[in-house]
Amino acid sequence: MKVLIVDDDPSFLELSKTFLEIFHDIPSDTVDSAREALNMLEKDSYDVIVSDYDMPVMNGIALLKTIRDKRINIPFILFTGVGEELMHQAMKNGADSFILKTSDPKTQYLELSKQIWKIVNKSQYGT
Repeated sequence: MKVLIVDDDPSFLELSKTFLEIFHDIPSDTVDSAREALNMLEKDSYDVIVSDYDMPVMNGIALLKTIRDKRINIPFILFTGVGEELMHQAMKNGADSFILKTSDPKTQYLELSKQIWKIVNKSQYGT
């Protein structure tokens, strides 16, 4: 399994990669823009994309729409500090999950890892 994490905050990318890989055994690549994520999708395969919403040039919902318009069916998790009002918009556009960033990294990464494993198991076993 491999996850692509998209966020414009370098320290958040490093923290996310560390938590997922060391504490939850989830290998990941990181990119700091939606455009870079689209380039990575052309070169490599991923089991899940985890993306922030609030990024310059192209936000997380626009990235999701672009991915779905290209008929790329990789599961997508919107992982953002922006309010829950985005949840309906994300789901309407094909997101598989929506997780709010919190001030408690341990809790938020535990929830993220659970969602990643659930999505990967669902896609692998069709359950």
